[in-house]
Amino acid sequence: MPEGNKDEGPHMPPTKESHRIAIAFVVACAFLMQGVDTTLLTIAIPLIARDLGQSPLSLHLLITAYLLSLAVFMPVSGWFADRFGARRVFCWSVALFMTASMACAAMPGLWTMLPLRMLQGFGGALMTPVGRMIVLRAFGPGRTLDGMTWLTIPVLIGPLIGPLIGATLIEFAPWRTLFFVNAPICLAAIIGALRLIPATPPEGAGAFDLGGFALAGLSLVLFQLGVEALSHPGFGLVGAVVLVAGSLAVFQVYRRHARGLDRPALDLRLFSNASYRTGVIAGGIGRIGINSSAFLLPLFLQLGLGFRPIHAGLLAALSGLGSFASKPLLKRCVARFGFRRVLIAITLLGTLSLLAFAGVSTAWPLGLLIALVLITGAIRTLYFNAANTLTYTDLQDGELSRAVSSAGVFQQLTMGLGISISAALLAVIQTPGGALQKADFHWAFAAMGLIPLLSLPVLWRYRDTGAAPAVAEAPATLPVAPAAPVAPMRKTQAPLRNKSIGERRAAAETDHDANTDVSGTAA
Repeated sequence: MPEGNKDEGPHMPPTKESHRIAIAFVVACAFLMQGVDTTLLTIAIPLIARDLGQSPLSLHLLITAYLLSLAVFMPVSGWFADRFGARRVFCWSVALFMTASMACAAMPGLWTMLPLRMLQGFGGALMTPVGRMIVLRAFGPGRTLDGMTWLTIPVLIGPLIGPLIGATLIEFAPWRTLFFVNAPICLAAIIGALRLIPATPPEGAGAFDLGGFALAGLSLVLFQLGVEALSHPGFGLVGAVVLVAGSLAVFQVYRRHARGLDRPALDLRLFSNASYRTGVIAGGIGRIGINSSAFLLPLFLQLGLGFRPIHAGLLAALSGLGSFASKPLLKRCVARFGFRRVLIAITLLGTLSLLAFAGVSTAWPLGLLIALVLITGAIRTLYFNAANTLTYTDLQDGELSRAVSSAGVFQQLTMGLGISISAALLAVIQTPGGALQKADFHWAFAAMGLIPLLSLPVLWRYRDTGAAPAVAEAPATLPVAPAAPVAPMRKTQAPLRNKSIGERRAAAETDHDANTDVSGTAA
């Protein structure tokens, strides 16, 4: 154990600043690994599909299965950390993420890979939330912003380098090597965690809402399957309606179950807060449309415009570069105009950027295409950051843990829906038995571009409540880092309220918003 930690009690921050930064760097390795993992897979979809004898559209299941697993298992992360200890859960979740990824490389087909991708999602659902909790504890109360600052850079770097690594690998090596890329980073994170993170004893978790978790998870799975059914000839519209209706029925059962519980698996009482409600609902609707570009763009470049993977990877990486350029803009815009007007403007810009892709052809100058990709990446990051920050802007400190966990579930679900709906649209538009054409992607971009407009009535009814807080960082492309519970205080210490709203917002950072996105994540 590093010097200065021998006598520390549970959750006591390390005494040396260098040690705190080293812990944050270890956790940042997990964030970076998760951001790279999905983005490098997305760029390789056409090649993997050809090798497995599958349609490129069916390969979206490798991403949506991962995101769905993230959404379903995210509520259990805090309970696992309290029950078994944060360092132990972090190490085992990183090991599970790495093992499931490498096992995918040995699978002969798509359907044998899917369970392993879901297992990898379970590891990710524990890994990044618990890692974020470890960093918050290391820096201690009042230094939330300092701790989270060290985690924002890998969230942005992952989607930037992921397409480049993926495109380069599949140019010179078999695509199955993609599943081994994160192994060195995982091993480094595990070794660093064992050497640097204090092994605090488990706190003793209270009773977990297992019944509510099962009902909420079943509802999410049925809803996702309903969307997937649209593109499956054996189910079609009737099957989709039946599955979605079943999902809504199960969700109503969950609502009745959750009434009166102090800590339900998903706390729906938070929707009484106007900012939270607007951020989750309007942000989710917009995320479905705007995040679809992270899935559609690599396919469009390769299958629609005939780009080689390496060139498509370079262009897709520019989307991540656009997120860096947009970072300084949002805080000033929100401070001057408020969330309502800024989100409405970004929503309209997001729609216009997607509609612009509906006119892209091989006759376009490369410089114009590069500019469009940069602008689209910047808009996506601006939207995710603004929606994420609005979600938590009016919540009290005691509500943040429940809010981050519950909102993160909906955020990951909508990210997966953006991919699923895009794939379903392409499957419906595509000529039966034929290959995907440029015009098919044009229609898909146009249709997905209209979805964010559905959020405008929700945004229009929202009224800003006061001064705008500092804006939380969020990944511009998928996955994304999942939401994390805020670290609990020591029982002997009176709860401290962050001195600045900006610190509270940083603690609530989400979206591997991902990203998290997908190109891409949360992500």
